[in-house]
Amino acid sequence: MKLYPLKFHIIDKPKIWGREQWLVSAYGDDVSVAANGYLADNDLNELVEVYMADLVGDHVYEQYGNLFPLLIKTIDAQEKLSMQVHPNDEVALDKHGALGKDEMWYVTHCEPDAKMVLGFNQDTSREMVKAHLEAGTFESLINEVIVKQGDAIALPAGLLHTIYGGIQVIEIQETSDLTYRLYDYNRSGLDGKQRQLHVNEALDVLNYKHNKQPIVDYEHKETGVVNLVQNSHFTANLLTFCHPIGRNYFLLDSFVIYICAQGSAWLLADNYMENGQPLLLNKGEAILLPATTEDVVLTPNGNDVQIIETYIP
Repeated sequence: MKLYPLKFHIIDKPKIWGREQWLVSAYGDDVSVAANGYLADNDLNELVEVYMADLVGDHVYEQYGNLFPLLIKTIDAQEKLSMQVHPNDEVALDKHGALGKDEMWYVTHCEPDAKMVLGFNQDTSREMVKAHLEAGTFESLINEVIVKQGDAIALPAGLLHTIYGGIQVIEIQETSDLTYRLYDYNRSGLDGKQRQLHVNEALDVLNYKHNKQPIVDYEHKETGVVNLVQNSHFTANLLTFCHPIGRNYFLLDSFVIYICAQGSAWLLADNYMENGQPLLLNKGEAILLPATTEDVVLTPNGNDVQIIETYIP
């Protein structure tokens, strides 16, 4: 039977700092389960194993095999997250037998003057950072950046980063949960115990350079497609529209994931319908388009719509 656009049950993860929801995941025990159509109740790992390149694309399957390569989340930060860094693929494979963690954020909601930490405010070194950690003056080195709704942030492995309270983001990342927690304000976890730090591991992988351009510089369009992030692990584009638009993926050779950042839209892919109508994609939800998908029509359900489109280049 033909593959079709897949919605998944959301995996909800309460955190000490707020809430995280995993929209599309094949990581560890947190594997997304299909919620619609005849494949409902099958998890994403099972779907990749059965449908292989038809689901993910020929070149994607050649590179990753049965490992689904992306993890999609939303983050609702009500308080500060820990300051952290992720290893690259080479370090992650060597030390953990896993993928590293390149990622990106797209800000969907932001309180006035809310901030993120994105790298250092000057060129530093391992010795300098370690000394400030020991002296209790580490926060004097961080690059605090005021962000706003619609900002996009590329977070390559090695970049120190965190989100302060009052910010909601969409996160696109490699399928990995490797996080080295460098600094956590001496905070206790949900169990009342002080949370574990990974100082030496973090110092091994940090980018110590001054992060001079932390926010992606892109020109927002009232209607159209804009590239936000392009790296070896994923492409992420912003689709903005107030009337029906079409997308063609015949030559892409990759699955596509839509994540709704604003509004809601009807999605009609290769004329697939459920209960006589297209699928509805609401804010904070994701839909996975199999690599066999060719033509998609997106129709706003009311006001202007913003959707993040991501796939493997």
